[in-house]
Amino acid sequence: MTPELFTEWLAAMKAAGLARSDAECARLLGISANSVVTMKRNGCDRRTALACRALLHRMEPYGS
Repeated sequence: MTPELFTEWLAAMKAAGLARSDAECARLLGISANSVVTMKRNGCDRRTALACRALLHRMEPYGS
């Protein structure tokens, strides 16, 4: 996922009322707030991109 798309995802999470801040998005992804800053600059890998899509679509973890 490109840095631009990651930033769009953060905005979409906030617009949907699923998170109030970048730090909350980080918590939902299970990463640090500093990692979000890095991803806004460098983008993220496929696994994180898939997790972002799942969170935006309100999907629960597999097997829960």
